[in-house]
Amino acid sequence: MIRPRTFFDFTVADVPAGRVVFELFTDLVPKTSENFRALCTGELGRSKTSDIPLHYKGSTVHRSVANFMIQGGDFTKGNGKGGESIYGEPFDDEDLSRALDSEGLLCMANKGPNTNGSQWFITLKECPHLNGKHVVFGRVASGFDIVKRISEIPTDEKSRPLQPVVISHSAELELRRVPPKLQAPARGRSTSVSSSERKKKRRHSSDSRGSESESEDESRKRKHKHRSKKDKEKHRPSKDKDRSKKKSRRSRSPSDDRDRDRDRRAASPREETLDELDARLEREEKERLAAAKRKELEDLKMKAVQTESSTGVRFKGRGRMKFKDPELERRGRFDDERSRY
Repeated sequence: MIRPRTFFDFTVADVPAGRVVFELFTDLVPKTSENFRALCTGELGRSKTSDIPLHYKGSTVHRSVANFMIQGGDFTKGNGKGGESIYGEPFDDEDLSRALDSEGLLCMANKGPNTNGSQWFITLKECPHLNGKHVVFGRVASGFDIVKRISEIPTDEKSRPLQPVVISHSAELELRRVPPKLQAPARGRSTSVSSSERKKKRRHSSDSRGSESESEDESRKRKHKHRSKKDKEKHRPSKDKDRSKKKSRRSRSPSDDRDRDRDRRAASPREETLDELDARLEREEKERLAAAKRKELEDLKMKAVQTESSTGVRFKGRGRMKFKDPELERRGRFDDERSRY
């Protein structure tokens, strides 16, 4: 059974931080996993009770404790006191037997037994004191370094990050599926059936014609014997071709067949594995972050050029600036011109 995968795209202070991919344990806790998956996609629209979109997109990480966990999922209030499940009300703990024995586990946050809503937390280390109290329904498949970076952001006395950590986008990933191969029609069966039918027809026709006179049979035999030489010459090249084809088939070696099989396997598309999917997602995320950094640097350069040209403020060094008065500069140029004359 292939477990579904979802993802969060995080931003820190409106700057892209990266993508975190989750693998959901649908085979162990299907109800809890479906709640999280549907909230990642937002496919159910607005809530019937609160009229708020049932979607993690736009929600924040409202609690972060270094070397322990980060918590989010409160898309109704944003302070850890709200949240709502896709079932309209808090649902019961599905399975508490899984221990919180490693980092990167995706768990449900609650207010006590059987009070699961939409809030989640990701462990940064093993948490044995939480065993039997929270449902573990997934794990971080890729992007755990981003989770660590979020946990290192400075917080206030209530463990709230001082910089806003927002889920800019969330959805479900789909595996690439190879299209089914087209099956060639069985040629042997159709030819065998048609040949057998032909034989039966011939036998039937020969039986019906047995009552004809011997003169007709003799005339047919004579015609068959006295075929023209031109007809024989026409049929000979086709026979030679058939013989050459048979010889070429016999002369084929097993190594040629192996090479052909190898070429067919190389030409056929291959299904992408989970490791290759993780590597591809990580590579795409690095490229996206690099492009965002380049764009940010270009924006800063454009702002510096516009500021210098409009206000006369020249940026110099890192964080230092020198004021350049346009009036004084104009007077200095005028004095230089007068001194020349």
